[in-house]
Amino acid sequence: MKSYFPFTDYDFYAYLTSGALFLSVIDFAMNEAKLVTLSDWTFVQIVVAVAASYVIGHILATLAQLFIETFIVSKVISKPIALQLEYNQPNFAERFIGVLVGRYYGPLDKAIQEKVKNEAHLVLSKTTDETLSAESVFQAGFRRSFSVDGARNRIDSFLNQYGFCRNISLVALLATIIFAWRAYCTELPYEHLLVFGSMLIFVGMFVRFIKFYASFQAEVCRCLLK
Repeated sequence: MKSYFPFTDYDFYAYLTSGALFLSVIDFAMNEAKLVTLSDWTFVQIVVAVAASYVIGHILATLAQLFIETFIVSKVISKPIALQLEYNQPNFAERFIGVLVGRYYGPLDKAIQEKVKNEAHLVLSKTTDETLSAESVFQAGFRRSFSVDGARNRIDSFLNQYGFCRNISLVALLATIIFAWRAYCTELPYEHLLVFGSMLIFVGMFVRFIKFYASFQAEVCRCLLK
């Protein structure tokens, strides 16, 4: 971000955007969109809205990390690095997601895997007889990334993108629940379209989250090839 902008890139991508979108959903669902459609905003109202978006964005990011990143992409499906280095073999759902995502949500070339694991042993001062977990290999690559030219910029870019997609997918999931509840209570004709649209955004942003998360972890692994 520009020097005069009071937030970092990650603040904007991960917190402000998701917080503002969630507040808009709440305003639309429970306040007839009176705030969103307000034409004249005072300076104080803008400051309060930005601050509220930022705070709520932090809360949403925590929930998104717990539910989407830690639970779904760990307990339900495999982390990208576990598939990239073949610690896990992809099941049907993971192969299907891999088709949607494209690159990196699947095994890397065998020679690359071997070199990455060997370098991870060196970085962590482990013997080759010791078996490293996927998380250990990731930590080794992340440590190495600080000494690889240009790596941090690429890693931070993927981090911003996957944080944004992860948080927006959670907002879309919550919007789906809120609009489904409204559809049940009010039976307005357009409510079902809102439910469908929110669900579609959730699926789309979740797939994009997996794509950027996989690219993020692949870039960390690539640092061990340098």
